[in-house]
Amino acid sequence: MADIIIIGNGAAGNSAAATIRRLEPELSITMVSREQLPAYSACALPDYLSGWVKREQVFIKGWQDYRDMRVEILGGRSQVQIDTDRRMVRTEGETIPYGRLVLATGSRPFIPPVPGAQLRGNFSVKKIGDIDALIDHHSRQAVVVGSGNIGIELAQALHHRGSKVTLVEMQEQVLPRILDPEPAQRICKILNAGGIEVLTGERVVGIDGREQVEKAVTDQRAIPCDTVIWASGMKHNVEEAQVAGIAIGDLGGIKVDEHLQTSCPGVYACGDCIEPLDMLTGQATVSMLWPNAKRQGEVAALNCVGRPHPYEGVLNMVTEEVCGVPLASLGLTTKALPPDRVHYIEGETWERYWRIMMVQDRIMGMQSIGVTAGLGAVMAMIKNRLPLSEYKRILSDPGLTRQAAWLLPASQLLTPHHSLGERFFT
Repeated sequence: MADIIIIGNGAAGNSAAATIRRLEPELSITMVSREQLPAYSACALPDYLSGWVKREQVFIKGWQDYRDMRVEILGGRSQVQIDTDRRMVRTEGETIPYGRLVLATGSRPFIPPVPGAQLRGNFSVKKIGDIDALIDHHSRQAVVVGSGNIGIELAQALHHRGSKVTLVEMQEQVLPRILDPEPAQRICKILNAGGIEVLTGERVVGIDGREQVEKAVTDQRAIPCDTVIWASGMKHNVEEAQVAGIAIGDLGGIKVDEHLQTSCPGVYACGDCIEPLDMLTGQATVSMLWPNAKRQGEVAALNCVGRPHPYEGVLNMVTEEVCGVPLASLGLTTKALPPDRVHYIEGETWERYWRIMMVQDRIMGMQSIGVTAGLGAVMAMIKNRLPLSEYKRILSDPGLTRQAAWLLPASQLLTPHHSLGERFFT
């Protein structure tokens, strides 16, 4: 019997295991993984594709690390059944009773059911094996479907490898989940200038070819290519939980309470597979980002070992580099905010642009291009719900400023010298 079974060997599962072991040195931990590999960084996969890092540098653990942590890992287990009544997990060849269970089953790429999507030359990217196969394919002309942060990272990596790349986005802008239209338009120009063709407002409706990919067909044109990469979205891995009778939320993830416990007592969930609440809106959301998964693993572990700790909610922070230009998105975008109450602070210099979204006196989000300083301070203000009026009061008082020096880097963004000013959009 395992005191705790963790299903999943990604960021959330490993964070949960490390936290449990730190708090409870004597508990037995068994980790069940689909892949027969130690943990690696999914965030580093585009860097491996581009050639900026070597394959071995993608791994963040070796097998000895699990032994040192006294975590028994069962890899290569593609079939997992959960029996919450008997508190047992069945995998190929064995049945393991558990005391408590942590689900960190992650997510997988979503490929739309379009004709030709099964031809040789179609790829999705989630695992290191996907990158291995893509490198072996030796792409010369690629179409990347989807312009989220994964799609943009892959497009840049392929371009760096010498492939001609076209990025196709069905929505009217790139990075639709993390940017407003204005900064998205600027990123689109940067991509085009960097040699990546961007087509927005187009849907891929089919892939043509006899035995392998020869064209990607959109609703407006046919694009010659030998490679199609599907980066059009991710799906929660919830099938094992669903079969076990664990409740699934309206957005498709495992439903959890404030302690990240599922609808079954003693079963917790964290990472890409869950449907957490947003810290700023209090509404259920989808957030598949490494920092959030890591934090959820910590919180699930705390509650799993009997140390009650509510999860504070998702607060998104995405940082990228687009053709050498830093990009950041913090908190919410405009479309998540009440349109008649959004107040913008926008700033622009010859090399930088930023947009801060406010509702009443609170910062609710920020998007920036070319900005590196001050992001941490703004993020802290969002997280701590620090009103702008209080921030200004602190800056006006030398004594308070010395006590809150961490706020100072935000001053160039909240009171910009060369600014587009403050304005209301309705």
